[in-house]
Amino acid sequence: MKLLARLYIYYFYTIMALLFFVFMPPIYLFCTWEATYPIVQFLRVWWAKISMFFAGYFYKAEWGENIDKKRNYVVVFNHTSHLDIVLAFAVLEPMLVRFMAKAELAKIPLFGKFFRTIDFSVQRDDAQDAKKAFGRADEALDKGYSIAISPEGGTSKNPPNLRNFKSGAFRLAIQHQVPILVLTMYDNWRIMPSNGVAKGPHISRVKIHTPIETKGMKMEDYRSLSDKVYQLMQTDLQEAFPKEMQVD
Repeated sequence: MKLLARLYIYYFYTIMALLFFVFMPPIYLFCTWEATYPIVQFLRVWWAKISMFFAGYFYKAEWGENIDKKRNYVVVFNHTSHLDIVLAFAVLEPMLVRFMAKAELAKIPLFGKFFRTIDFSVQRDDAQDAKKAFGRADEALDKGYSIAISPEGGTSKNPPNLRNFKSGAFRLAIQHQVPILVLTMYDNWRIMPSNGVAKGPHISRVKIHTPIETKGMKMEDYRSLSDKVYQLMQTDLQEAFPKEMQVD
């Protein structure tokens, strides 16, 4: 069984790689200019969707109210798997979303091009690098893009339990007075855990909450905003996985 699970993740990555080579020429071309980043977003959404389809991974999305896909947000999601960003690509269509993630992703052949151009990589233990990355995110929000960040700062060590949240996403939302869009991803930690294996065809559930407004909030409110988002995700996960979740 473990051998099959390990072979399946190789199968999934092979599909992604082969499809990426199909999409690569236009992606590499349009990553050259910021004006064509929306085309890159369109291409990688379909790269993600087709990859998931051929791997037998489908998603079921539960949408909250008053979600305007034409406006920008700071998107936050729980992070338990390499599948999370691929799922986010697919679910958030047609929103123009740029991702912020740890610098190691820029070294991965498939994702590296994105995190060296349209998206933002950040060396979290380097204050100057983090400041530079968030500066680029500031500019992107001003231009109407949404920014997606995992506030956990990395994959959970004990999924589906959440890690402590970092403050960057919430400070960014308050600074720009844009809503927080919360995604709770339920099943990726079981489908494709971070130990190099993957299950076969599966449905991945995701809940997109009603946006949390930040208008009128001051920077000192970032902690209460962070706590509110943490509680939303925590409640979702406790209801779905009461045995696996650890109660503080």
